[in-house]
Amino acid sequence: MSIDRILIIRFSSLGDIILLTPLFRETRKRFPGSQIDFLTSTSFASVCRNNPNINNIIALDRKKGNRELNRVVEKIKQTDYDLILDGHQSLRSRLLLFKLFGIFGRLKKHIGLIDKRSIKRNILLLTKINLLKTAVSQREAYCQLLNPFCEDKLYDTSTELFPSKEDNNAVLDILHQSKTEGKTIIALGPSASFSGKCWPKEYFLELTNRFIERGFIVLLLGGPDDKEPNWIEENISKLVLNLAGKLSYLETAAILKYCSLSISNDSAIVHFAEAVKVPAFAIFGPTVKEFGYAPYRRNSRIFEIQLPCRPCSRNGKGDCKITLKRQCLKNISVESVWEQACRLLEKKRDYNDLTF
Repeated sequence: MSIDRILIIRFSSLGDIILLTPLFRETRKRFPGSQIDFLTSTSFASVCRNNPNINNIIALDRKKGNRELNRVVEKIKQTDYDLILDGHQSLRSRLLLFKLFGIFGRLKKHIGLIDKRSIKRNILLLTKINLLKTAVSQREAYCQLLNPFCEDKLYDTSTELFPSKEDNNAVLDILHQSKTEGKTIIALGPSASFSGKCWPKEYFLELTNRFIERGFIVLLLGGPDDKEPNWIEENISKLVLNLAGKLSYLETAAILKYCSLSISNDSAIVHFAEAVKVPAFAIFGPTVKEFGYAPYRRNSRIFEIQLPCRPCSRNGKGDCKITLKRQCLKNISVESVWEQACRLLEKKRDYNDLTF
């Protein structure tokens, strides 16, 4: 059976979709003449805009319920895909496949389903027995969806995003207006999808002050509903560039290209930075690298401390269950992050990678 039309499915979340980008490229390498379409949520469709390895993006508005799902099902039926790679295995994606092919659809079609490793993750959460020590990263897990359908199983799992010329011009205008052109910029992401993953905002404030005192420009990133960037801006006497909620996804990627370092919680900011080859410092509290979302580039770092209660959550959701709340985050000192940042920036200066 020839594979000429391929559908890749992943509805959320933002970080996961960035980590999915190697799959588009690796699929294109193995099926160079095929049509590769991507089905995702309308909320995140724009992050994959301009990707040369995607022919069409099919956006599903999850708020519209079953009627919208049925519309997408009919659209998919018209294309009659030869290969479908489900990188989500959510209730919605399973329902979609059932509507398309029925109970025995996998016997008739080439369908790849992501191994979510849910049982091993739950064992780690509940018992602290770690069966994920040799588990591959989430990037690699997505690429391994291709394993049954191709002979070449050596994948380049580096992530990538494709800001347009207009995205780049928009951020250049911002940098020009804020008089930050040619200066060393440090991006901070003090928020996360759930507050349980957030390093104390007071620590981010102290880190901001230290960078500013050394003559760096601090760029605050986040979503429109994130409170931490505004709090930091309000509690600092010197200028920061607060762009939280003011940039599109690809503008965020574009402006990170002009940064020397990104420091954030375990959030999408980590993956944005690495997708444009910027070192990412990631602060891990209730989550752990074994879940597959750790930064991977050579100069990136994870900051974490070992506690018997870690991990306690897949995503930072839920209350802390120990008496001294969030010690997994509070015990990561500003000094430890600052020292590593200084070492990296000094090393990059030695190689003439930065303007000081």
